[in-house]
Amino acid sequence: QLISRLNRENMPEGGHISKALEIERMRLIEEGRAFAQRQFEIFGRFAGKQLREEFLEGTPLALVDRKDYTRMNSLIKRMARKLASRYITRHKRSRMGHLDIRQTLRKNMAYASIPFETIWKQKRTERPKIVAVVDVSRSVAASAQFLLMFLYSLHEILSDLRSFAFSSHLIAVDEILDNHQLEEAIPKVMDTIGFMSTDYGQALIDLKSGFSKVIDKYTTVIVLGDARSNFSNPRTDIMKWISQRCRRIVWLNPEPKSFWGTGDSEMHRYRPYCQVAKTCRNIKDLERVVDDILRHDT
Repeated sequence: QLISRLNRENMPEGGHISKALEIERMRLIEEGRAFAQRQFEIFGRFAGKQLREEFLEGTPLALVDRKDYTRMNSLIKRMARKLASRYITRHKRSRMGHLDIRQTLRKNMAYASIPFETIWKQKRTERPKIVAVVDVSRSVAASAQFLLMFLYSLHEILSDLRSFAFSSHLIAVDEILDNHQLEEAIPKVMDTIGFMSTDYGQALIDLKSGFSKVIDKYTTVIVLGDARSNFSNPRTDIMKWISQRCRRIVWLNPEPKSFWGTGDSEMHRYRPYCQVAKTCRNIKDLERVVDDILRHDT
């Protein structure tokens, strides 16, 4: 108010005072702005980041904005590290084994059962062997890339991971994923085979005819897709063959269960051959499913 009044009165000395006050007013504004920024850095930034990440964890994969892909990549890697540390610890414990009391006492009978020599029981555990078959057609491309990203972030605890992508036909994409950083590899996979009209029957034919040797009794087959095959032959006979040959089939469908079997969805015809079939809409769903696979396969 004083600055305004001095400017209105237009007195010679008032101009100097007005300028000095204006400089101080601007300095005060800058100090206030700097103070608010410091308070945000101390108290608000982490909370805001945490809130954003919690929101992304529950966001349907198909609706994740491209500007959030870097943050999603970071979230997935963090989840993978958490799962990896859990199951690496389990492997270490299994290698060490636990004390076999009966055998230890028997071994030390000559020493009045004082355990100079200990016998340890060891249970052999195998690292999971996984074949991932992902639909990269337009409707589920986003879900497919996040699944591949998740699985390849678990390389420490997966003994054997083979990946196949399909839309109109199926190809192996291991070489692309092995020879490029994930951030570059996923778009390359999509450009090579993605966004075409979907044919699940042809994809199953390609898998059996070209890659049957990768599936055996130790293999968990993960299929990610909406099972919408444009009314083509679903080749459930091959699905049955895979089920009989592998350890189990886990089907992850981005659609809610109420959509399964509607329109051109063949999900109800594939479902009898799957040991697990779940809706997988976001990365929290993905984490739970992968955790369940590791818990049962290690």
